[in-house]
Amino acid sequence: MPESVTDGDLIAALGAGGDVARQAWSMLVPRHSPKMWAVARSFAIDAQTAEDLVQTAWLRLLSRADQLRDPQAVGPWLCMIVRNEARRLTTRRREIPAEAPIEHRPAVVDAPDARLLRAERDRAVRLAFSRLGPECRQLLQLLLADPPLSYDEIAAALDRPRGSLGPSRRRCLQRLRDQLPPGYES
Repeated sequence: MPESVTDGDLIAALGAGGDVARQAWSMLVPRHSPKMWAVARSFAIDAQTAEDLVQTAWLRLLSRADQLRDPQAVGPWLCMIVRNEARRLTTRRREIPAEAPIEHRPAVVDAPDARLLRAERDRAVRLAFSRLGPECRQLLQLLLADPPLSYDEIAAALDRPRGSLGPSRRRCLQRLRDQLPPGYES
């Protein structure tokens, strides 16, 4: 199948079975998995649980591909499944384990005091981030996802209007700044 095939075409091909269905899966999975992983990671859950959530969404598609109202919207639908399953899981736990939201950059060779200051700053930011509410943590993690997600993808993942993301981002960043000790606001 050519790379220009739409999601609707791929969903239709799943019903054909055999090699055609295998080719469709081999195109759907890499096309949508990164976004699904970003949604799962935004809930600050461990990698194994995130993998389970993504796999659950794929299994749900396998069992319901012929029932999709809009096969072209399979990407947001899969992200919605991951988000709903993660919410269900984290609501049941009542506590979300906070993992470090900031990825560490490769070590830069510099003076020991600069490394200590950077480590102290990173700890302060991680602690401030862990004190944010779950909505702010999730939004900021999606905004920092790698590969980057578009505002439309983030809005779909959070089930929120696209226009609400900018103001929410601004409020969440201000809350993060407010949590930082004096001198760390910049």
